[in-house]
Amino acid sequence: MARSTFHYQCQVAQRADKLGAMEPRIRSVYDEHKGRYGYRRITAALCSSMAEPVNHKFVQRLMRKMRLRALIRAKKRS
Repeated sequence: MARSTFHYQCQVAQRADKLGAMEPRIRSVYDEHKGRYGYRRITAALCSSMAEPVNHKFVQRLMRKMRLRALIRAKKRS
């Protein structure tokens, strides 16, 4: 096995562990706020509660995978 392939597979394994740990956290924040939070506010909530920061693109990708979407208010017309 090539050295570069070995190191790439090690990174993929670490990423999979992180992915599995973040899904329940995202789901709990989403459910806690009754589906009103989008990926930006969920990222902010996770960054403030955790010691390690989370990237907004990572949260957005996981939310899209879990099919979580924020509720959008209807615009008022006058």
